[in-house]
Amino acid sequence: MAAPSATAKPDVALADHYLLLLAFLLSGYAMFGKLVAYIGMPPLFIGEVTLFIGCLIALRTGCLAAALATPPSFLLGVAMAWVMARTLPNFSEYGFNALRDSVLIIYGAYAFIVIAVLLQDGRRIATLLKYYTKFVRIFIPASPFLIALSYYPSGAIYFIRAGELAVHLAGATVFALAGFVRLRAYMVLALVAALMMCVSISRGAMVAYCVPVILGMVLLGRTMQLARIVGIGVLIIGVAYGAETVFFNTHVAQRNSVDRTVSVRQIVENAASIFTQSGNQTEGTKQWRLEWWNIIIQKTIHGPYFWTGRGFGVNLADADGFWDGDHPDAPPLRSPHNAHMTILARAGVPGAVLWGSILVSWFVFVGGAMLSARYNGEMLWSHLFVAVTCYVVAALVNASFDVALEGPMQGIWFWSLIGFGIGSAMIYRVSGSARGLQTAVARAGD
Repeated sequence: MAAPSATAKPDVALADHYLLLLAFLLSGYAMFGKLVAYIGMPPLFIGEVTLFIGCLIALRTGCLAAALATPPSFLLGVAMAWVMARTLPNFSEYGFNALRDSVLIIYGAYAFIVIAVLLQDGRRIATLLKYYTKFVRIFIPASPFLIALSYYPSGAIYFIRAGELAVHLAGATVFALAGFVRLRAYMVLALVAALMMCVSISRGAMVAYCVPVILGMVLLGRTMQLARIVGIGVLIIGVAYGAETVFFNTHVAQRNSVDRTVSVRQIVENAASIFTQSGNQTEGTKQWRLEWWNIIIQKTIHGPYFWTGRGFGVNLADADGFWDGDHPDAPPLRSPHNAHMTILARAGVPGAVLWGSILVSWFVFVGGAMLSARYNGEMLWSHLFVAVTCYVVAALVNASFDVALEGPMQGIWFWSLIGFGIGSAMIYRVSGSARGLQTAVARAGD
């Protein structure tokens, strides 16, 4: 990448400051959840303000047009236009709710911001790696306390979903396996403790952690290590389950439809319920999701909403006749706990096709860069693309079980990762140099 001219230095400095702001925002979302998300006044919260500033920064980089030059980013632009076409006609009737529902795709603007900022100066990849390393060093030791505060009754004003925490634990794990983050012994213990709590509370969290970590170990060539870990883990869980060992109890009343204990027995039940019928605790939530998803498929793919969907703003639970009977006083549901189904229901089959095309083209684009880097012996680049890919997979898996990408806590993380993957792949194809990454990794280990 060409060095910026002297006249561009103020814009370059602004973009550097913005990256720091974005890093603080993402860290706040991961660690404090809605406490950070609600900073501001409706309809302008901190996520929307940061988005507006980022759009101005992206325009000043002069790289915004280049950010649209890849298949996934072009398809994202088309999808954003389609979503706005399905949102604006509903604004007069639903007001802020229409805009709030549309952020599922409209937050994709963060991807363009990140791409443009990286293209302006490719060295910012190393900067973001340093920021992420600092985040991991704070987040992992704090994670057991974060999940405990969220699911004890005393944590009423503070709440982070188990699935969201599991996504970041998975991302940190794969980045460590890829060699970008060094996890010390106390960090590993904290990670295991937080993970045990997460997977006891939510089977979605279990899948959101296990799938990307297993994928990462396979792509990184650590299959033998994976086999040993799985074998030892199964043995330990089997012995503990047989002895009915319970580490500690945590009630999640007023959070979930049922109370669940943080125990090996609960972990086994959650795992079994993914593939087969299990106890009443896990079957109830799975059954109502499947019923709702089937209604969406029938009314969209085989019904009157094929081309248009229901649009953004309408309450899907009211439209489809689904309510949270266990918590009648809770805010009304707006999403069927699956981002893919939400897009299908609101944007119709065209929106779902665009969504699927974005994901497929992104994985092909970043995966192609990963294979090219591996073929050329640029293993640091290859590992970077593996880590980012697995992070995105973790977010998508979680979004398949919970309301995740529909909000800023996970949605802005997801689209920032999408942009980071595209921008990094574009820079690699131009430069192919790993020197900046090597410097970042060396500093991260200090």
